[in-house]
Amino acid sequence: MDAKMKGMIMAGMMGLSLILGVMAVLGGSWLTSDEFMGDEKPDSAEVTYGLNALNIEDTDGDCTDEGTDQLEEIYTDMEAECDGDTLIATWALSGQCDFYGDMVDIYEENGIDGDDLKEITDAEDDACAAVTAGTMGTIGMWGGVVLALVATLMMVLPMAGVDAMDAIPEMGQKVISWGAGGLMLLGMVLWYFMLPDGDASMGTGLWIAGAAMSIALGSTLIGQFIPADE
Repeated sequence: MDAKMKGMIMAGMMGLSLILGVMAVLGGSWLTSDEFMGDEKPDSAEVTYGLNALNIEDTDGDCTDEGTDQLEEIYTDMEAECDGDTLIATWALSGQCDFYGDMVDIYEENGIDGDDLKEITDAEDDACAAVTAGTMGTIGMWGGVVLALVATLMMVLPMAGVDAMDAIPEMGQKVISWGAGGLMLLGMVLWYFMLPDGDASMGTGLWIAGAAMSIALGSTLIGQFIPADE
């Protein structure tokens, strides 16, 4: 391929990676689960996890003002609303960590120990570990998105006759190009290994994040290893 075609392909791939990266980090379905707070969820409900929040959609939920207010009162940092007959609740993972922490304090103050205390303590540990994992994943993904934006501008602006990015040295341009996909990959790896053990399956958000990372690295690989025709 000639240099112009190669540049357009690379820019298009990096731009697509940017869009997919934003979709992934803002999406609420990195994992899907058949459980909610250790119990099997009802068939009417769908439970998904994003990087920083748990999302519930229940077609058989209590879609009344009293029902949603009760959920928000019981569960720390939960936001609940109804879309028609479907109850939609978003529970920040940090709120879940605080909720279980408060439960541990209540158990200890009331002299509840043994297996009951261990169960709620383990739940707190898992919830707080999910917060840490989500934070690392978010940092990595957003870092990759920012570098993907810069890399896209480095490719697109010269095509439009704008030399604003020429001040970036060649080594800096390579670091930015590799860093876009590299930071996304790092964020996904850290998120995965910091997650607590559990029974969940991959959601669409995780697939989108993987695609964003792969496309960004693919764009850089084309630039580095596929020569353009003279």
